[in-house]
Amino acid sequence: MAPITQFTQNQHMNEDTSKQLFDLAVDLAYQAFEEPSDDHIKGVYLRLVINHQWGLGDNGAVTVH
Repeated sequence: MAPITQFTQNQHMNEDTSKQLFDLAVDLAYQAFEEPSDDHIKGVYLRLVINHQWGLGDNGAVTVH
C-alpha cells in the first residue's frame, strides 16, 4: 500500500488558521442546527481541524448520524 502523502503537503495549523476554522465552525453550526450548543460548535470545530489536516475543507463537518 502506498503511503498517504496528502497529509504532509498541507499547511500547519497556526493561531490565525485556528481562529478561521473556529469562526467557520460557528457559522456552520448555526446553519445546520436549530439551536446549536457549545458541544455542537466544538464538534464541528474538531471535524474542521481534522479536515484541514487532510485537505478536505468543510466536507462532512455537520453530518448528523
